[in-house]
Amino acid sequence: MESNTDASEVQVDTNVDDAPESQHFSKRRSKVWIHFLSLNSTETKDGKERALCKYCKTSSFISNSSYGTSNMQKHLEKCKHYSAYKKSSGVDGEEVEDNVYDQKVYRELVATAIIKHGYAFSWVEHEGNRRIHAYLNNQVRTICRNTAKADCLKLHKSLKNKLKETLHNVSGRISLTCDMWTSCQTEGYLCLTAHYIDANWKLSSRVLNFCHIDSPHTGSTMYTVLLDLLQDWGIDYKIFSITLDNASSNDKMQDYLKDTFNARGALLCGGAYFHVRCAAHVLNLIVKDGLKVIEHIVVKIRDCVKYIKWLESRKNAFRQSVKLAKIQETKALWLDVPTRWNSTYMMLDRAILYREAFKQMAVVDSSFRHCPNTEEWEMLEKIRDILEPFYDITMMFSGSDYPTANLYFGNVWRILMLLRELTKSNEAVLKKAAIEMKKKFDKYWFNSSGEDDYSMLFAFAVILDPRYKLSFLKYCYESIFEDEIEATLKISDVRFKLGMLFKEYAPETRVPYETSLTSGSNSNTMSTSSSDHKRKFDIFADYDKREATSSCAKTQLDIYLDDPKMDRKVELDILNFWKENEHRYGELSRLARDILTVPLTTVASESTFSIGGRILNKWRSSYIPENVEALITTRSWLFGYESTEDEEFVGSFVDLNEKKSNR
Repeated sequence: MESNTDASEVQVDTNVDDAPESQHFSKRRSKVWIHFLSLNSTETKDGKERALCKYCKTSSFISNSSYGTSNMQKHLEKCKHYSAYKKSSGVDGEEVEDNVYDQKVYRELVATAIIKHGYAFSWVEHEGNRRIHAYLNNQVRTICRNTAKADCLKLHKSLKNKLKETLHNVSGRISLTCDMWTSCQTEGYLCLTAHYIDANWKLSSRVLNFCHIDSPHTGSTMYTVLLDLLQDWGIDYKIFSITLDNASSNDKMQDYLKDTFNARGALLCGGAYFHVRCAAHVLNLIVKDGLKVIEHIVVKIRDCVKYIKWLESRKNAFRQSVKLAKIQETKALWLDVPTRWNSTYMMLDRAILYREAFKQMAVVDSSFRHCPNTEEWEMLEKIRDILEPFYDITMMFSGSDYPTANLYFGNVWRILMLLRELTKSNEAVLKKAAIEMKKKFDKYWFNSSGEDDYSMLFAFAVILDPRYKLSFLKYCYESIFEDEIEATLKISDVRFKLGMLFKEYAPETRVPYETSLTSGSNSNTMSTSSSDHKRKFDIFADYDKREATSSCAKTQLDIYLDDPKMDRKVELDILNFWKENEHRYGELSRLARDILTVPLTTVASESTFSIGGRILNKWRSSYIPENVEALITTRSWLFGYESTEDEEFVGSFVDLNEKKSNR
């Protein structure tokens, strides 16, 4: 396919790819060719191969080898455009040479462009694209789609091997997110993402796999695939947690994984903190239960927006209504995606801004029948105010640069307090909505039986924030539990379980007090050693030994909790804190690193699905799964995640700044 001929000796034929060099390329050693563009016989009037001056674009010379290059050299000496170019370039008579061309670098850049922008492999064969490349450098040898595909797969393999080595060298544990996606051809794909803190204490995430899974997508099928993937990456022995949505198949899958890893002794505390539920998904379920109470009002707003956006004349009428209502807002109306409650919130929030315009529209357009009445508008505003903190927290949890786990507990507690307050509301509709949302909250985030190790993990995370420690946890639990004794027991339980988890990292680690014992205690030690023969008859000897040990040593966890808290209002890079205090807190820093790595949501998978939707669409759906995985994962490794804000709220909107179209 590819010739090994030196790049400086190659002439491009832009219409034929990867042909034998003897047929389409002649060796050209003269530097004069740097300044001329080769034209093949199909591009010239006389049907002969010619060389066109790059500078004047008018003079051309027959480029057959028997004619030589003397005419081209003489032309350059007389060409005014070439002289002007040399002068503007500041070389004044020096030989002007292009950058050294490397065919290997060119192919790597083409592969990178295909991966980054989601181009089809056939993009390299587009005539216009080839002509551009040949114009920019006449030494370019354009490639075919098969070569482009091979280059992409080669880049994927190289980066995968590097990532394997990186994951192998990660000193801490790795947390996972996993989710399923269905393509436009109803093919199922599993997205697996690894999250870890690197040697520089930077939070990193990498899409490991985007692999096709045959139906049915049961828990056992997903378990088999996922276990094989983890073993292929060589990280099945160092997993801390896996974040999943609430699909029943995911519950089964993580049960099988937990049993397998526990049998190998690969999980901490028997896998008590292995399974984490996606916070954004739980919030979605909670809010959707609350929205059911005002579903009839939501439907009215949705119908209003659909009605307005359906015709250009209606859009113009609505803009006129905005002017008549003297509304100064220029934000667009949103049409929500019903499966995403945050887009529904945006739709309601924007509609409330134009409440008076909706009323005006109903007056001037008799067909506009869906406008809410005054009572419904008032109810809508109250529901909007309730949903606002949920929206803010969802946005925080769902950012591509996902937050560390210490931010989770306080926000979930904030939601619980809000719901409790609303359940006491005098407004029947608000009270009913709050009660429904509270039921869903308790199901996932507040297990009254005490078996809430999921929430326990994030209680650990807030303790490991030096601005809060146990005092904030105590404040939260005292507001949650009406009985002070129950709150105290809960705090003690959290402290005990954190200690048990710390023992997994430092089974026997104890650190002497920084302050030495008093001289009196030292003298007692000496006197005791002088009468060791009496100790065997002392029934309190073992008791004294244990007391001496407990009084003169602390664990690193004890030292951390006894140290003064930092100011809560200080903006803190918590990972940097643990990095700087790694020497002081030792193994506790390792524990903090692993807990703070745990992702709150599966947003990493959602971002990957967005890329997958552009690669696999109804116009381009013939890619084999292996190529799809290579393109998507390599893009993640090279460029990370891109913002998907527009896709989150996607929808349709009416731009109030849009000018009327000219008829």
